[in-house]
Amino acid sequence: MRLTTITARPVHRLTGLVRGHPVVTAVSAAVLVVVLSLTALLTGGGSTQPRAANVSRNFRACLLVSPAGATDARLSQASWQGMQDAARSGRVNAQRFPAPTIDVKAALPYFNGAVQHHCELIVTVGTGMKPATEAAARANPHQEFVIIGATSTRPRISAITAPDDPAKAQAGKKLADKVSAFIAARH
Repeated sequence: MRLTTITARPVHRLTGLVRGHPVVTAVSAAVLVVVLSLTALLTGGGSTQPRAANVSRNFRACLLVSPAGATDARLSQASWQGMQDAARSGRVNAQRFPAPTIDVKAALPYFNGAVQHHCELIVTVGTGMKPATEAAARANPHQEFVIIGATSTRPRISAITAPDDPAKAQAGKKLADKVSAFIAARH
C-alpha cells in the first residue's frame, strides 16, 4: 500500500499542476516539441540513409544527338563532355536525347520532346542539324538553342565554333570547355 501512495503522489501533483496552470503547461509542451524537433534536425536524426537532392529547379540543358559522320560524332562527344562538366556544379541538369534523323520534318518531334521536357537550352551538333534546329526555333519561338559547329541568323539560336581538327584531344577539351562556359553563363 505504501508503494502505491508514493508513486501516486507525483502523478497527483502533476495532474494538479496541469489543471491549475493550463497556459504554463501548453507553453512548456510547445517548447519541448521545438527543442526535440531542433535536436532531431541538427543531429540528422541518426539516419544513415542518403538524402536525395531536389534537382527539379536546376537549369536543364539537352543535347539532341543525331546520326552523323565521324567528325560530328567527335563534336557530339566533346559537347556532351562539356555539358557534363557544367552539370558538376550541381545547378545544371544535362540530358541527352537521340534524334535518329537530321531530316527537318522527321526531327521536329524530337525537338518538341526536348521542349516538353522543359529543356531551357537545346544543343545540336553539326551543319546537318542546322535546318532542323532552325525549323524547331521557328516552331518554338521562346526556346533557346545552340548549334555546335554551325552558324545561324535566326533569333534564339547561338553558335559555338568547332575546332579545326576535332580528332585531337586538345581540340575536344577546348570545345568541352566552351560548351561548359556557355551553359554556365545561361543559368
